[in-house]
Formats: sequence, C-alpha cells, structure tokens
Amino acid sequence: MEQAIRTDFDELVTPLLGLAETMLEETGGFRPFGARLAAGGQLALVDVSPTLAEPSNPLMVDALYATFRLAARTGTIRACAVCWDALVPREEGGGLMDAIAIDLEHRDGDPAVVVCGYRREPSGGIHFEEPVTIVGRRHVFGDVRLT
Repeated sequence: MEQAIRTDFDELVTPLLGLAETMLEETGGFRPFGARLAAGGQLALVDVSPTLAEPSNPLMVDALYATFRLAARTGTIRACAVCWDALVPREEGGGLMDAIAIDLEHRDGDPAVVVCGYRREPSGGIHFEEPVTIVGRRHVFGDVRLT
C-alpha cells in the first residue's frame, strides 16, 4: 500500500475507532457512521441517521455508501470510511465475537477493513483487542482510479 493511501486511511481510522470505542464504553453501543476525506484533505464525520425516517443499521450503512458514491462521482472526496458494530469469526476457539469494523476505500488504492474485536468484562468494562486489517471490497469508488 502506498504511503499516501496509508496516511489517508490512518487519518480516517483514528477518529472513527476512538469515537466507536468511546460510545461503546459510555452507552454500550453505537449506530453506523462514517467519515470522508475531501479531495483537498479535509476530514469530516458523516451521520446519516437524521435523514432517515426509521434508521436501522443496514439502512444506515447503505445510506452512507450512497452518500459517498455521489461525492466520489463528482470527485469531491478521495477517501471514505464506514464504521459499524459487527460480529466476526473468532481467530481461535470458533464462534463469533463483537467487533468494531471500519470499511476503508480510496480512489487511488485497494480497499481494506480494520477490525477491532472487543468483549464486555464481568466488571462492566470493555476490553478492546488490537485492530487487524483485512482485504476489503469496493462499495464507493468502483474500479475507477482517478489520478
């Protein structure tokens, strides 16, 4: 992965992961939300829930991707991310575990997903695993790479 793309992804992941962790600790959950990097590099968080009559997690994820696709078509963004509370396979022992998932896309590079598993402790706290990055798939930029 090129350094410029890695830097853009880091700029998206850091605030999204921090916000998701904070919401989990303070309220026990969170609804999907996103962030985008404008072509000029400005970062903005994106929440589509106020625009939906009956927001559900799948509907919110779809609305975030649709919002970013429109911006990508006009060339106003160079990268975007969608963050949601997911269930993912455990690396050891089988079964599923809770995780923060952050789907990352860039107009000039391959998509990725950052997954940060977590578990609720008997004390009421939350233990967060180290994030891992896996291969993602395109939802926003398609196969078009702009330079």
